[in-house]
Amino acid sequence: MKTKYFLLTIAAFFSCVSLANAQNYTVSQTETSRLQNKKVLLLQDDAKQKNIIVFQTKLRVNTEGLPFSYHSQDPRGRDKALKNICSAITVTKEGSDKNLCFTNFPEAIRTFEQFRDANYQTVPPKRRLTWTNELALRKENGKDVPCVLQSGAFKGYFGSLTTLKNGLTKDKGECDINNQVNPLTVPTLVLVGGENVVKKFGAKVGDLVVAYNPTTKLSSTAIIGDTGTREDLGEGSVALNMKLLGVTAPPTNKVELNKLSIENTQVLVAIIPASGSFKESKPYTMESIMQRVEAWQKESGFATPEKFIEFMKSFQAQMTP
Repeated sequence: MKTKYFLLTIAAFFSCVSLANAQNYTVSQTETSRLQNKKVLLLQDDAKQKNIIVFQTKLRVNTEGLPFSYHSQDPRGRDKALKNICSAITVTKEGSDKNLCFTNFPEAIRTFEQFRDANYQTVPPKRRLTWTNELALRKENGKDVPCVLQSGAFKGYFGSLTTLKNGLTKDKGECDINNQVNPLTVPTLVLVGGENVVKKFGAKVGDLVVAYNPTTKLSSTAIIGDTGTREDLGEGSVALNMKLLGVTAPPTNKVELNKLSIENTQVLVAIIPASGSFKESKPYTMESIMQRVEAWQKESGFATPEKFIEFMKSFQAQMTP
């Protein structure tokens, strides 16, 4: 009995120590994201020299890296592709930086179709078309052209890229599809694009993430896999949003995909800056990311993942603009 009492006492002691360590984090900086009008907090533990970025945001669903995201013969995303091609390209007129995808969608699609029908060799006159950051490329006639899958279940689809790679040296697959971080199986966050407070506070592609849905009370570990538009503080991969919504069956069409966008809830997000190299393991998997996050949490004073979620929730009131 004395041994059992002693062990319980020791466990209670370390639990209190972990809670105290977690409470060493204080709000170091607060800034409001101009485009989203949302407060972003930088939490800091001076003793451990560790930071955590926390904020709330809607999480639209993102499919970058998925080989059936974009189809060469379905640029509008009507019956083959999960998304329209404007999610992967930028079309502008000469002398303008306005993206026709937002200002004149039909004209943007026509421009892309003309580019496609010219075997991706020439862009229509007085137009600029950017795609190389989103679509895999191959060489043809000495030019970089979009890589279209030529065989298999995804024949006709474009190779879709993620910034974060699996680090494969062999078996990358056609259009390098195996080397992309798969959004169907790996929870990833797409970081807000452009100059913004989240990047200013230190967030980078490869950093570890924890997300919590206050409506479903479900959480997930994740990793920053890409950067996106300036409209949202973040987008979630298919796998991340599925976990936060409690959905188990992956989407097979655009209708099912759109249901995974979290638009009516402010998801609580914590980014761990400078964690990209922490116990890094490739290729990236849901399990390895979870193990890395939980190891970081324990080193940083959080006894359990649940304690970390409670810690995140304690700052919600300070995130209200």
